[in-house]
Amino acid sequence: MAALLGLSGAGCGESRLASDELVTASRATSVSPARALALLPPGSMPVIGVTQRNYDNAVSQIISLATRGRTPGENAIDIAFFTAADLPDSAAVAGNLLKLPGIEDHDVAREMEDRLPGVVMMPSAVFVQNKYGPFGYAFGRGIGGEACLYAWQRIADGDSIFRPKSGAVSVRIRVCDPTATEATLLRLAYDYSLNASLRRPGWNPIGEAPPPAPELGKAGAPIYPLPQASSPDAAAPQRIVRSRPSRAPRGEAEPAPDLPAIPDRPLEGYPTVPPPPRP
Repeated sequence: MAALLGLSGAGCGESRLASDELVTASRATSVSPARALALLPPGSMPVIGVTQRNYDNAVSQIISLATRGRTPGENAIDIAFFTAADLPDSAAVAGNLLKLPGIEDHDVAREMEDRLPGVVMMPSAVFVQNKYGPFGYAFGRGIGGEACLYAWQRIADGDSIFRPKSGAVSVRIRVCDPTATEATLLRLAYDYSLNASLRRPGWNPIGEAPPPAPELGKAGAPIYPLPQASSPDAAAPQRIVRSRPSRAPRGEAEPAPDLPAIPDRPLEGYPTVPPPPRP
């Protein structure tokens, strides 16, 4: 009887599952929105979740944003911080390495087909730049005519063979909103901010902050404040409409101007011209 109790106790001990015995199929973990690598400007789409994945050469996140509308896909920011590790362009996600996303036209077109299926996106030919440098974007109309924007940016501080690599940041922004315009969606690409950094020697893809303007604080270089949006001077200029002179109706003839009267006698001080000879 004691032997049976011992076997029963041993069986109960083996049935208990330790916390480190669970092995998940994905290396992605959910983190707090406060630990997002990028932040949107105040008043924009709220963050509803952040999924993070760590690699040997990078840390990537999918920052999920509030999504409304009928266009397939999810509003999100895909961002990755890359170390200065040397990765050939042909390398893929082999082992625990992440490839730096391309910014060529065919690479971006493939991404938009995947994240905006069925939406015709028109890349902008206008040069645009935010506080981190130049970026590209495309705009289109989703289901029901809702505005869709896809923006891409690679941030790197001029790596070359003469200086050590300083790492890179890759950013992709995909948003669709039925009540937004191209200008309001483009504001997200202009005003987002990086919220973290890698604690690695030499990691500085953004570069040093630019020095202040040379005329700042100097005499003879006045700086005037920009007009505020609420001030009357900042209002849009109104078109001046000039009134046209009134015209008389077409049915009424305008009076002819008074002609000088023909004199009936020669004027004094002028020679007299004889009349032509009669035939």
